[in-house]
Amino acid sequence: MALTILESLRHLDAPAEDGGPEEFHPELSVKRLGMSETVAAQIERYRRMAARGGRVDFEEVAALFRLVGRRTDAGLVFADAGRRLGRRVVRAVRGRATLLRALPRFARNRLGFLLARGAAGRTLDVRMTRDTRGPGAVIADPPSAAATPNGTGCGFYGSALAEILRELTDFDGALFHVRCRSRGEPVCEWLASGKSPG
Repeated sequence: MALTILESLRHLDAPAEDGGPEEFHPELSVKRLGMSETVAAQIERYRRMAARGGRVDFEEVAALFRLVGRRTDAGLVFADAGRRLGRRVVRAVRGRATLLRALPRFARNRLGFLLARGAAGRTLDVRMTRDTRGPGAVIADPPSAAATPNGTGCGFYGSALAEILRELTDFDGALFHVRCRSRGEPVCEWLASGKSPG
């Protein structure tokens, strides 16, 4: 989670490929947080930690959400980071997911959802649900809600979950953040379009 947020920050802060002011003034690109040596060092640290199967603690993740949440483009950073994490989660289960292509649609969706639910639960501490109206998800206490008072950081989870579902099932839509701990509600909840909170 922390790794993909910093990778998105670096990606979005990178100088444009067609040149721009950074081409003539390299010191301008250094002032972008995503291009700083600190972010590069943290990305490397998080990559080593991920390779060992380690996890970043809640307070450190919350501090990262808080830092990015101050940016005017925070929503964009969190959405991109969520999609990146979703793709990583799917790559981790890809061996089992390749079997899905050979199954009939109803079986593929059922098995794909089970893979998505297990992977999202392990990676994001999410409880995913599914009924006739579509998928949903609940998180009791995400660091995004604790760190971003307006819930902006929760877009990270919506993007990650939607990406996982798109890759493993026939889901083709978005998950909407219908309840948020940052607004004083008991949980953060996401529902597919058309569903109403239960």
